[in-house]
Amino acid sequence: MTEGYVRHVIAARVDPVIIFRMLIAHRDGGFWLDDSLGETVSYLGVGTPVETIDSFSGFDSADEFPLSRVGWIGYGARAESLGVEVGIEPQTRSTMLSVRLAVEVDHRDDEVSVIGLQRDAEFDDLVSAIEALGGQVATAPRHSPTRTAIWRDDPATYAGYIDECLTHIRNGDAYQLCLTTGIDVHGEVDVVETYCALRTVAPTRNAAYLSIGGVSLLSASPETFFTVRGRHATTSPIKGTRPRSMDPAEDYLVKRELETSEKERAENLMIVDLCRNDLSQVCVPGTVTVSSLHRVETYSTVHQLVSTVTGELLPECSAADAARVLFPAGSMTGAPKRSAVQILERLESAERGMYAGAFGYAGAGNLTLAMTIRSIVIDGSGAHIGVGGGITSGSVVDQEIAEVGVKAAAMLGVLGASPNPYLYTE
Repeated sequence: MTEGYVRHVIAARVDPVIIFRMLIAHRDGGFWLDDSLGETVSYLGVGTPVETIDSFSGFDSADEFPLSRVGWIGYGARAESLGVEVGIEPQTRSTMLSVRLAVEVDHRDDEVSVIGLQRDAEFDDLVSAIEALGGQVATAPRHSPTRTAIWRDDPATYAGYIDECLTHIRNGDAYQLCLTTGIDVHGEVDVVETYCALRTVAPTRNAAYLSIGGVSLLSASPETFFTVRGRHATTSPIKGTRPRSMDPAEDYLVKRELETSEKERAENLMIVDLCRNDLSQVCVPGTVTVSSLHRVETYSTVHQLVSTVTGELLPECSAADAARVLFPAGSMTGAPKRSAVQILERLESAERGMYAGAFGYAGAGNLTLAMTIRSIVIDGSGAHIGVGGGITSGSVVDQEIAEVGVKAAAMLGVLGASPNPYLYTE
């Protein structure tokens, strides 16, 4: 037993995909916070929607359960954090679940446990249900039918937006702008099979499935937005992307080119400086440090340039307070943040919705939020994808367009959707 909650270790070996398909999927409030790389810990469960006074306060929790709150924050919450006006939002700004019972999958020890605030009949029923699944082998995800992807902006239109970003940068209005667009795929989508396919083709430690109130978020996010452990705060922005090559020698050269690219390193450093400034507003003076700069993380389809900034929270600052100050993430706005957000508000042809927001969980004073990128949002009208990239004075239009196509490829693939015209721009 751990102080504050109870735990029962399942004796049998149980595949989390089986737990997901049999006990979690298709249930309102179902979630899977999924380290699909299998390196740390994953959580599965079903929560109850709760109302919160704003988009952030729900992530403050007084009890000792490690994930007493699970939910998402849409990009529209920038209205609260920055005080800027927003347009019509396709999804609510935030949605929160209260969780009292969950399944913990510790990939390091190959151990599955049921955890809860108390050992009651519901707890024991979940233990029995999981034990009954022992030994079952998950089948491969079913292929999606062929669908048509409808891009909000064709490559020529997006190129025009890039040119406008470059004009703003030359005029000194901003020095980086994270320009985005969107893709719609109409028709009914099997959210369960689509998520199982996504986690297979694009595994990440921040993968997730959340289904709340008729809206489902399927994410293969590689980016950690913000974490708090005790009083230790961390943010790990990503800026810099390269597609992987099937040829090992060429792939190594691609990785080295990203690692040494002056343009990408400068773009990454701009956001690191922004993150340092954001953290300095909520951390003890002198504690904000860059613990890692310009490291390359490799995933199944891309290499990413990542840095990490840390600090110690002020005594009067809660984890949710800090998240409010950092939101939206600088990697999804540009810099300076407020100016970038206002410029992009005028440039982009539609609201981002849940894309460029964050999702995750909180409990026992800790907080884990990932960026809502490389994600699919599914509602009654179909599937929706957001993609984009950072524009700086060194940006080359054709390269920026191709990067958007690379980022969209995995999501379009699991939806069986085409075309992807951004990959074939001359």
